[in-house]
Amino acid sequence: MLTITHPELLGGLVNFPGGLFPIRIPGESALRLIIKCPKEWILAAKLNRGFRIYVAPLMANGRKSCGMVSAFFDDADEPLTLWTALFDDEFTAEIQEFFASDKLSVHMFDEHNRELLGYSATNDEAARFKASMSAMAFAPFSVELARDIHDQLPEWFGLRTAKDDDEAYAICFGEPLFPDDMYIQDVRPDVNAYHGAKTPMHTMLEREDAGHFNELDIVYAMQRIFQSDDIYLNPIRHDDGKEFLDVLLITPNTVFLVQAKDSPNTEKVLLRSIGRKKSTVVGHLKKAVDQMRGSIGYARSCVPLKFRTGKSYHEIDLGDRDLVGLIVVKELFNSEYSVYSPAVLGLFNETAVPCFVLDYPELHSYTHHLADEAAFISALNQVFTVAIERGEFPRLRFGLNPPG
Repeated sequence: MLTITHPELLGGLVNFPGGLFPIRIPGESALRLIIKCPKEWILAAKLNRGFRIYVAPLMANGRKSCGMVSAFFDDADEPLTLWTALFDDEFTAEIQEFFASDKLSVHMFDEHNRELLGYSATNDEAARFKASMSAMAFAPFSVELARDIHDQLPEWFGLRTAKDDDEAYAICFGEPLFPDDMYIQDVRPDVNAYHGAKTPMHTMLEREDAGHFNELDIVYAMQRIFQSDDIYLNPIRHDDGKEFLDVLLITPNTVFLVQAKDSPNTEKVLLRSIGRKKSTVVGHLKKAVDQMRGSIGYARSCVPLKFRTGKSYHEIDLGDRDLVGLIVVKELFNSEYSVYSPAVLGLFNETAVPCFVLDYPELHSYTHHLADEAAFISALNQVFTVAIERGEFPRLRFGLNPPG
């Protein structure tokens, strides 16, 4: 595991939001590839014993350009994907060098930089890849061009032909570089300083108990921009002993009420049809809205707010803090926001508490790119303003903002 053998090389990974991350280990001639992505992508790669890459020639910002799609097939038509814009730069040169080799090493990390899989791999069409890339046009990097390429790649992939599928490159996994059923614990005191911690922060790739691991992941993500002492996991009502939230955050200015819904990360769930996955999201969202309604009611009626986490009792005067509801689900489909939005906006109309729905990868993006609570609130306000105006929540894009 790179985490154990070369931890000094992984510092840059912490600030990397996700995607393809080539590295060179001192003393090794060949590059290795880190793929940083959500657990579903990693499980799809494990089940399929690899993934596929598509090289997409594009016209972006009026000039010949190129992008790459890494596809992890949980569904034949709409797989999980990573989008990579390619330029005339060192990163693209390393990507070319890596995939132009027929013998590869691939390491897969989740969004919290935990190494879950590692495989030796092959690209049987490395020579064709090298020849194809040598004929591509790579423009100098610019934010505007990167935005255009990232806008075009999903459309290009959605309209891909059978010929495009045939010309994709199969990256086939061979022997694992370490056991592929790791249980990973993080025993650092600062990571486990939130209220309600029962055991050290932990994870594993295949999960039957979806809720437990998902709640820990949310806490882990929130710790990037909130103090651990502001975070309460699984708070229990003082009156009836029932859990009233999955995660509660209380800062000097705001109370964040977090309801989370996830599905097991297993082969059976991953390989469900897209239609089934879409209907599952709607069902989870309906339950979460109902639960959020109850959470808001308890937070308002119990003054001061009284609850327990583990063996600790808390009594907090919320004063004039703003209430904000966050519903976090496994995944949201861009085509379905007209379905998701009415229930969440309806909860605001009913309670006057701004409520939001994010999928977990989106929450990762918010907490990775935003520096503090003020920036987090500002981003939510931006989203909510648009949602009220249009009747539908937008998705924010991070990392490719125009200059200024």
